Amino acid sequence: MRFLLSAALFAALVAPALSQTPSPSPSPAAAVPRPAATSIDDFARARLDAMFRAGHADAAVFSATFLAQVPVAQIDSILAGLKTNLGAYKSIAGTQGDYTAQFEKGSDEVLVHLDSADKIDGMLFKPPKMQAVSLDDGLRVLRELRPATGTLSYVILEGRTERAALEASAPLAVGSAFKLAVLAAVRDEIARGRRHWTDVVPLDARWKTLPSGVIRTWPDNTPITLATYAAEMISISDNTAADALVRLAGPAALAPYAFRNAPFLTTREMFVLKSTPGAAQREAYLAARTPAARAAVLRAVDALPLPGVAQLVSTPILAIEWQYSVRELCDLMGRVADLPLMSINPGVADPASFRSVAFKGGSDTGIINL
Repeated sequence: MRFLLSAALFAALVAPALSQTPSPSPSPAAAVPRPAATSIDDFARARLDAMFRAGHADAAVFSATFLAQVPVAQIDSILAGLKTNLGAYKSIAGTQGDYTAQFEKGSDEVLVHLDSADKIDGMLFKPPKMQAVSLDDGLRVLRELRPATGTLSYVILEGRTERAALEASAPLAVGSAFKLAVLAAVRDEIARGRRHWTDVVPLDARWKTLPSGVIRTWPDNTPITLATYAAEMISISDNTAADALVRLAGPAALAPYAFRNAPFLTTREMFVLKSTPGAAQREAYLAARTPAARAAVLRAVDALPLPGVAQLVSTPILAIEWQYSVRELCDLMGRVADLPLMSINPGVADPASFRSVAFKGGSDTGIINL
């Protein structure tokens, strides 16, 4: 994904901004209109059923706007992956745009939106759910899904007992999961009495950055509490909220949780470094070998304007990221998991199955973490 988003493992978002490769618009004759007596749900289910049975997405059922940004081949790739992991397709059920496809070995929830012409203009495949398997079986599937050129790292703890681990101490780029460190630093400041969750801090225009998140669209100087910044940062991975808290906490508060991430990047700095206008600064940053040298580059980066989304490079640059091991992320999660805001977005978990859930994910081009 081009934006820095909170995402779930195996989730495949099929919506505008995933691809800039145009696909031809469907022929009007190929589209089958919805019969007057057929409900939208029946119509949507029938289209999904046909797609899953064929293992292929028919361009005629998607809007031209959708197809202009998401190629059919990308959807076909997702369908093939579901068949590989879940076995043969069986049936579809659901209502009001939220449908569940049943397979031999599990199920997958699919969110669909139809436009006024009954064409699909938005679709989200959620993480597939395997039928009850052992931990060993589940981890085996995870290992088999790892691309040949990819890096996989995980740790599973039960209380303080480690149940399973793979490369658990290896630092990896983690996308938006770095926000756990920011939250831990802010919580420390509050515990020391230096700040309070109810403190109101006006939104500084210099903190505004690219999506994900909505605070970037709010008027400058909007009064916002620290609690709101933190809740937005975690629940919808708001990048502007994260940058605000990085600036407010400051390097000293972040230092205990920065580890090898010094100086601590803001998302704005990352986006500038990963843009075409920031090419010179990117080369200088990658060549820098000390925190002081990187800080000098970031001072030049902070003077540049925020790039547009179309100016972001599309290839992974994992060296311009926040680097944490999964063990370190588990420690950070342990420091903030009891905060109520950590359960606003339960991620891949079903909250009804647990006493409490705390979740933070992260993804960027070439990265997925949760």
